[in-house]
Amino acid sequence: MKDIYVVKEGKRLRCGYTTGSCSAAAAKACAIMLESGRIIGSVSIDTPYGIRLDLKVEDPHIYNKYASCFIVKDGGDDPDVTDGIEIYARVSKRDDS
Repeated sequence: MKDIYVVKEGKRLRCGYTTGSCSAAAAKACAIMLESGRIIGSVSIDTPYGIRLDLKVEDPHIYNKYASCFIVKDGGDDPDVTDGIEIYARVSKRDDS
């Protein structure tokens, strides 16, 4: 992701990304891996504001009927308490699919 900045109280701050963006990216990565049968190292999502995020996929695994991974949240220069947490996802195939 290209760095995006905002000015807050006269300071230039690098934007991070939301917990929701991390969870959406992790779920998308799992679905891609499960469908393709291949491990991926990054995944792209478009935010509601039209910003494309290219996020690193961490600890990717593919099993018989599910895939799992996580995305590390980057809170930017003005982080909240969730900065740096691992947002996990697991996507499973349904038996009737």
